[in-house]
Amino acid sequence: MRDFALKNYDLSDYRPLLSDQCINIYHTIVKTAQDELQPMLIPGMLEHDSIPGMNTSFSGGRKQTDKGCDTGVIVNRLQFYLQLLSSQSISINIVRQFIGQLLYFINATLLNNLILRKDLCHWSKGIQIRYNLSQVEQWVREQGLDLDDSGVLTYLSEIRQASQLLQMNKSSGDNAAAIVETCYSLNTMQLQKLLMLYSPRSEFEERVPQDVIKYILNHKPIEKSQKLMMDPNKLHALKFSYETRDIDFTIVTLPSGLKVDFLEKY
Repeated sequence: MRDFALKNYDLSDYRPLLSDQCINIYHTIVKTAQDELQPMLIPGMLEHDSIPGMNTSFSGGRKQTDKGCDTGVIVNRLQFYLQLLSSQSISINIVRQFIGQLLYFINATLLNNLILRKDLCHWSKGIQIRYNLSQVEQWVREQGLDLDDSGVLTYLSEIRQASQLLQMNKSSGDNAAAIVETCYSLNTMQLQKLLMLYSPRSEFEERVPQDVIKYILNHKPIEKSQKLMMDPNKLHALKFSYETRDIDFTIVTLPSGLKVDFLEKY
């Protein structure tokens, strides 16, 4: 062994530094992915009519801008991120957290836009949104990202329940009790806003009665958060788990940008 070869393998003093560097890299990748997904989400998942024969356009609403984007484009982008991380031998634990973070971003972005647009708050649009979400959920399951009770799909809870709310019967007190039970992830402000924005799609359907809204407000459990809008940029804590890896470091190629040409392999 050469005299300057590494003899002390105790790296405990460097763990905080390495951890901070990993978290910074992770946050940078998350932000880049969010910026790429942002322009796809509204036209691809809220405005796009993916179910053949069902027209969800609402007369009098704002003009919908389908920029040639659909849910398939978004799923393909998620697949790209998954393949990119997998190609770098990133731990599946980190990959699941990364995908979960992107799903939360999708969830918050869609819900925030939905509660600001009356033209999207009706029965048939609820069906379309739920169908589009199901394609993303199916992709997550097919990739094995929601195994071991990882809870990845729970990051879509709010927009999923909002789409269900648009489809539910909202005409009586009995319906109100079912809404409280089904839409447990939505707070009272979000429920009230969606119900007030809800637009009947035919002359045979009435607007949501005030007594139904009052019932929901009185029977909904007290929540920690009472904010109407979600924060799409909220970052969840990154958790590292110790895993043994079968990596042959003698064949690892170091990027030239690191400028460590002085290192030698043994």
